Amino acid sequence: MRKPPLPRLVLCLSATLGWFAAGCDSGSSGNHGAAGTTGAAGVNGAAGATAAAGTTGSAGVTGTAGTTGSAGATGAAGATGSAGATATAGTTGGAGAIGTAGATGTAGAAGGSTGTAGTTGTGGTAGGVVRSLGCGKPAAQALAMFVNYKETITASALVTAKWQPRDYWVWLPTNYDPSHAYPTVFVGPGCGGKGNSTIPIQTATGNDAIIIGLDYNSAATGRDCFMTEAFPDPEVNYVEETAANVEAAFCVDKSRLFIEGFSSGSWISYLLGCVDGGPAGGLFKATGNASGELQGVPANACKGPVPWMAVHNNPDGNNNYPGARDHMIKINGCTMPPVTTPYDAGPMVKAPAGGTISCVQYMGCTQPTVFCTTTGYGHNDGSNTGASTYGFWKFWMGLP
Repeated sequence: MRKPPLPRLVLCLSATLGWFAAGCDSGSSGNHGAAGTTGAAGVNGAAGATAAAGTTGSAGVTGTAGTTGSAGATGAAGATGSAGATATAGTTGGAGAIGTAGATGTAGAAGGSTGTAGTTGTGGTAGGVVRSLGCGKPAAQALAMFVNYKETITASALVTAKWQPRDYWVWLPTNYDPSHAYPTVFVGPGCGGKGNSTIPIQTATGNDAIIIGLDYNSAATGRDCFMTEAFPDPEVNYVEETAANVEAAFCVDKSRLFIEGFSSGSWISYLLGCVDGGPAGGLFKATGNASGELQGVPANACKGPVPWMAVHNNPDGNNNYPGARDHMIKINGCTMPPVTTPYDAGPMVKAPAGGTISCVQYMGCTQPTVFCTTTGYGHNDGSNTGASTYGFWKFWMGLP
């Protein structure tokens, strides 16, 4: 279980409480190049002793460096020291430091077989992927369905007894491979919803991601919604510890964690994106928001810019349009006044009968910033147009 973060010192107060009255809905690496010790073959240069200048023959000892054994040239036998040069191939065994990529360490065979040990690496990195401690563990649950898990969040000044018991849900791909590190999407439902019945992002991710459904704690909040209007906020501890538990049990690519939500779930997505998102935050690579408002989080509460995409219907009687759009434009340092260009959310994002959808990308931003406006659908989770499923997934997978 991930040690909970120190309490944050920034106060995020709700600037708008309209949502409450409205009741929002729903390897260790292998041994490095040790094989290079075969360069010791240079000691054969000792044969130079047959030349009276045995002292110079001792120079063949320097042939152990394998780099130029020619120093043993004065003792003709010292020439054999040059064979030590092949030992340098063992240095490629260093690739073992990236875990599975350590397979290339077999090149060290010329200098010694130990280079292959790099293949045992787990929990390391390879090709930008950061493997979690759960890699290599078999799935202990059914596939292609949400399974409920219960946890107890570490008690603290913020996490009192009512806040400790929490639930979350895990959905694994039908072909889940414990040796493959998966991008992982955390999804928050709207008020009255549950983590197993929120934005159906799995329709877009298919077999390419693990999905984690978050649940609010109505006993602690006093309502069927997440509580994000105070800061430091115990919901942050909940999400962080849930992420730690998931990473320990399943094979997660820790460099590609994403969080999205609808309505109340969007509030928690905004909150986590602010304090735990983007290059400066570290936990979540990017966020997605559907029909949600920012619960009064000021700019100075955020660690920095974060890749962000949102969809919001205009008008929205539950969470005012355009939600946190203007706030995110500022957080991400976009050109002011705003300059936009049309954004292609993909062929699966389209407006069903009775409404419209239009997406734009903001220019000059330090992180990609995309906002989609729909009309005719009221307060909804964005999946009817595909924006919060296929659109968000395309956006996230297109990030460097």
